[in-house]
Amino acid sequence: MKHISMKTVMVLALGGMMVVSQTPAYAQLGGLLKKKSADSGGAAIDKDAFGKSADQAVENLLAARIAFLDAKAKMMDALGVKSESVTKASEALRAKEGSTSDKVKKLETTSKTTADADKEFEAKMAESKELSAESKAKFAEGGGKFIEGVILEKDQIETIQKLAQQLEKAGVLSIVKPVTTMSTMVPGDVKEGSSTLSKIMKFAKSQNVEIPGADKVTDKLGGLN
Repeated sequence: MKHISMKTVMVLALGGMMVVSQTPAYAQLGGLLKKKSADSGGAAIDKDAFGKSADQAVENLLAARIAFLDAKAKMMDALGVKSESVTKASEALRAKEGSTSDKVKKLETTSKTTADADKEFEAKMAESKELSAESKAKFAEGGGKFIEGVILEKDQIETIQKLAQQLEKAGVLSIVKPVTTMSTMVPGDVKEGSSTLSKIMKFAKSQNVEIPGADKVTDKLGGLN
């Protein structure tokens, strides 16, 4: 019995030594795996940081869209076009409550709610009736703000597209969809905004109206349609 007891003790002691000797190596391996995973964008994902980046992106787009709408409302007033739908759309975007997805949905519906007013605005510019001095001043101010809005939105394209790629790679599904929606929506919006701006610039030229910031257009936006 004494011999068996000693053998058992020795086995247990040896096992204990093996466990103790292996523990630092196991801990080190675990640490390396965690570090490697974090470096490669695997397990150590800061979802809060991604969420904040996504929300900041949509806030920047909201600011750009509000600038668009306010600029249009001012130019519409200058042309005698009803701008209630545009003003209401701007007010709706200023109410920034809700999730990132909610805000993106608001951005998506903006063009639908202002479609009729936009058509009337462009139709009025096509008429090229001489504006009063007061209306020319309003139109110039609105045109300058419109340029700022187009440039601001264009500046977001690369940032949003990179963020969408990072989110897809990291698998942060909760905010992939709204960011992906933004990444596909923004280039089209900028293209449409640039097309409208081209018409604004031509109309301003026909009215001998100088629009503030017009010198930035070529550098920032390239050739307009």
